[in-house]
Amino acid sequence: MVPSTTVHPCLLVSEILVNIFAEVNERDEEEAARTLAALCRTCRAFREPAMKVLWAHLGTLVPLIRCIPCVKTIKSKGKSQDDLPTLALEREMTSTDWEIFLSHSRLVLTCGYYVSRRDKHPVLNSPSHDIGTDILRALSSPPPSSTVFPHLRKIRWTDSRKDSIRFFRLILTPALEFLDMSSITDSVYSVIIPSINDACPSLRIMHLPKWPFLHLPNMFDKWPNLAYVTSGPLADATIQSLGRLAHLASMDICLHKLHDIKSLVENPGFSTLRRLVLRAYNINLVTAFMRQVKSIHLREVKCYLPHGTTAAGIQEWITILLDRCMPRKLEILEIEDYADAGAEFPDQFTLTSDTLRLLSRFRGLTTLDLATACTYSLDDTTLTQLAICWPNMQSIALGTHWGWRQQSDITLKGLLSLVRHCSQLESIGLVMNAVSTDITSQRPGGGVRRPKVTSLNVGDSRVGDPLAVAAFLSDIFPRLLSVDAFNHLGGRRRSIPAAKEHEAKWKEVERLLPAFSKVRAQEHPPVGPRRKAFFLEELYLT
Repeated sequence: MVPSTTVHPCLLVSEILVNIFAEVNERDEEEAARTLAALCRTCRAFREPAMKVLWAHLGTLVPLIRCIPCVKTIKSKGKSQDDLPTLALEREMTSTDWEIFLSHSRLVLTCGYYVSRRDKHPVLNSPSHDIGTDILRALSSPPPSSTVFPHLRKIRWTDSRKDSIRFFRLILTPALEFLDMSSITDSVYSVIIPSINDACPSLRIMHLPKWPFLHLPNMFDKWPNLAYVTSGPLADATIQSLGRLAHLASMDICLHKLHDIKSLVENPGFSTLRRLVLRAYNINLVTAFMRQVKSIHLREVKCYLPHGTTAAGIQEWITILLDRCMPRKLEILEIEDYADAGAEFPDQFTLTSDTLRLLSRFRGLTTLDLATACTYSLDDTTLTQLAICWPNMQSIALGTHWGWRQQSDITLKGLLSLVRHCSQLESIGLVMNAVSTDITSQRPGGGVRRPKVTSLNVGDSRVGDPLAVAAFLSDIFPRLLSVDAFNHLGGRRRSIPAAKEHEAKWKEVERLLPAFSKVRAQEHPPVGPRRKAFFLEELYLT
């Protein structure tokens, strides 16, 4: 019987073939390019759909440039690993060269541009060649009435050479939705940014450099669809234009100075904001900015403060945050500072129970991380009251990054109470006083078990009997394998009395945990169908 050569009608539909080839591309990452290239050569029906998938997402421009016949490779004479071969032109580009280049560039949807391996983005593919300036100059002069990247949606640009500016402007098309130029230098940035205003009206995601100060009053008014912004310091007028955006969902900016505070407060904005990340010199700039924000959609707030904060500053920040968002909807709350508490410790750096109780109004929290120079006045009772208000908490860290630098009033009973009320906990950072283990030795956890917790950060906690503490922890956390203790940074470390002794005891606790983990696994074997039936029968007989 002669086999049929008729192609199934579905395979003649381009959209179906694109979906099939995209699946091939995702499942076979290592050989995807070769497989798709082979599909391009299989038949005419496969060629165009396979080409679309093959060229849609490029880590660098190098594969595209190497398709040009007149491009040659110049080997590097340096011995450093960062010295890569350079792509250069053997002659001027002809109309045939341009036809080949444009036939491939029209298919590109996502692209990254890197000068060398030092400029590579950690997520995307690293470049295999450097791109010579003669190529950039040639590509900056395409044939009349031709668009180099007509369908480009996403571009990451790291080239700070002045020869690349003209080519960069050329690829800014109305279809562009994602633009990342966070790695370019200040001199190039100031020249390029005005070119983007009218060229890319469809921009949704923009990552700008974090160091230069930007003063373009109505800059963001040109992009009504902008939803995600990362930027360095902005002028007051520029911040106001950002706050007027109707679709802004995520913002990560640096705060250098806020001169016109009164004007900012009188014109609150950012009503659609869901994620806010602020990097400021101190907490005062953060609280001043938060008075301008008014969003019932806020889900995530993070603050990074290189010059530190005080307990009064944190209390004011929490109070303002409660007023500027819907407390029950906030899910992630983090603050981190990098400055030492100084001679005023602990007087101006103690977070009292009253301050911490303000956090109980954030009942939707899943992540809470207070990595500040402050210490805590917190006991088992207050911790229990807070834990009851956080049923969805998954990750909590209270000062373990730098330590409390004084004795904690939280005991192992307080930890047990926290775990009992926060049933979804996966990560815990808490300073405790584990010198006394006043808990029944039979089943220390009382039946409370959190198998998802595999590591515990105890900061500068005190500890008594390592064996008793390891037994207690393994009963609550049967898969706990590591305990991070006394892991402070340089000058921030203010050792508690007998710090080395307590640190050694926590290491002993960590050493004992794997053995206890195996025992707990034997106590609670996996429940299969037969085992489950046996348990039900026993329950019925009882």
